[in-house]
Amino acid sequence: MKAPKSPAARRTMALWSAAPRSSRLHTTIRWWSAPFTELELEVPLAGDVLEVGCGHGIFTVFLGISSRARRVVGIDIDSDKIALAKSAASGLRPGEAEVDFDVMPAGSIPALEGGWRAIVFADVLYLMHPEDRAAILSACFEALAPGGLLIVKEVDTRPRMKALLAQFQEILSTRVFRITRGSHLDFPSLTELESLMTELGMSTIAKHIDHGYIHPHCVVIGTKPAS
Repeated sequence: MKAPKSPAARRTMALWSAAPRSSRLHTTIRWWSAPFTELELEVPLAGDVLEVGCGHGIFTVFLGISSRARRVVGIDIDSDKIALAKSAASGLRPGEAEVDFDVMPAGSIPALEGGWRAIVFADVLYLMHPEDRAAILSACFEALAPGGLLIVKEVDTRPRMKALLAQFQEILSTRVFRITRGSHLDFPSLTELESLMTELGMSTIAKHIDHGYIHPHCVVIGTKPAS
């Protein structure tokens, strides 16, 4: 687990200081337990970036603050979380970051003229049935600009003890405390994610980004062919 250390990270978390206590607690735990700093390094520094399943919008805002050349949009099926994200983002200073949020139905990927420079998932696909997971990745592939990046962060199924801890936490979040919307849990491995993206015709890089974390965080970066 890691605290928000960089100026961009601390500024991001400060924007949620006026949120309801439960939301502040959730966003704080989310930051400390997720490798957002490591994941941000995989996202292009400029261009149109879409985060799918952005929840409260922490990572969306962090992407925008970390590079003002990014135009970042976060989408989620949960209208309450999107309302909180918009409220937090309203505290941004003029020119500090270009971010926006919208509610979208499950499985929907908004089109953008010319395509997205990057589409990012951060712990979303495990909430989907395998066929729905494949379908949304295919929709993302179509929505990307030529040469665009599809960046998928999940928790791997190995090492086993780390994976079991992460899975238990998500069971609590979805079925006990109802923090996260989702009635289905299916945790894809790093290998499975890479295979799905390779089948779409993308060149891929897969790696773990879990150093210093209790969960087996992993990421697959797929590049859409330039032509």
